[in-house]
Amino acid sequence: MAIDTLFVIGLMMAVSLTWATLAIPHFRKRLPTIYLIARSWWWMLAALCLCYLITKIHGSNQYVDYEHPYQWLLVAFFILIGLRGSYEITRLWRSESKAKLITKLQARGLQTNTIVVPIPQNSHSNKSLTEPINNTQPYIYLNLLDGIFSSTFIVLIVSLVFLQQLAWQREQYGVLLFVLFASQFNDIAQYLSSKLLKGKLFKRGLAPRISPNKSIEGTFFGSLLAALLASFLGTWLTPFSWWICLLAAYGLAVSGIAGDLLESAFKRQHGVKDTGTMLAGHGGVLDRIDSLLIGVPLFTLFYWLFG
Repeated sequence: MAIDTLFVIGLMMAVSLTWATLAIPHFRKRLPTIYLIARSWWWMLAALCLCYLITKIHGSNQYVDYEHPYQWLLVAFFILIGLRGSYEITRLWRSESKAKLITKLQARGLQTNTIVVPIPQNSHSNKSLTEPINNTQPYIYLNLLDGIFSSTFIVLIVSLVFLQQLAWQREQYGVLLFVLFASQFNDIAQYLSSKLLKGKLFKRGLAPRISPNKSIEGTFFGSLLAALLASFLGTWLTPFSWWICLLAAYGLAVSGIAGDLLESAFKRQHGVKDTGTMLAGHGGVLDRIDSLLIGVPLFTLFYWLFG
């Protein structure tokens, strides 16, 4: 059995065991948020890993062999993420849809009682209004940050599809897993490091005006831990040497922080805590993949040129 296949199976077993442990009533009562995060993680990973394993199947009949005839399935998975993420973005552009999202977030205790609704560009006023959540004005408001974030998200989806196709063409299947693991585990490592070390070394947060909960300690130690573990796995999953894996993993970790801050700025501008409620404990799809926004396109470019 190939190393990347073993990695996928082992990862699913580890996440399943974690979810099962947190589902025990004692732990679920003490750690309800962690339980929800683990549950959402399981469903997302189950979908991704299933698509990955099916995509690697070789097809054949009595006349000809087909090289990975189900590649479209993994492509479709990334496109579905793109469609869902695009919906979450455009929903925040429309004040009526945004108000409905705020209501859902408030029902789950994730949102304040008011939202800041910007004045449309064709208004003669230079001020912003603080509106109640039942505001239903139909206008659509866009600005520079919306354009940057939306463009970055589109580039991410295109990069994921291109990276998968390029890795399959070169028969370096584990490269895709390495990139996704390095980026996503960075989130977990930062979260745990921040829980343990927040405020121990620095009184100030990393970017308190954009993301108040993100600490310098969690960012530094979390990204370092994620890079070390991902580089170790990268020597098995990829054809790269250990030092290239380390550089790539740390680059993905640091760029993941930048992507997280970009999405946080986007949400703060629109006055929302999460971009959705689809993934309990995480929020929306955008809240789950924000660490991929910058790192994956950059890695894909370098992999295409120098891989």
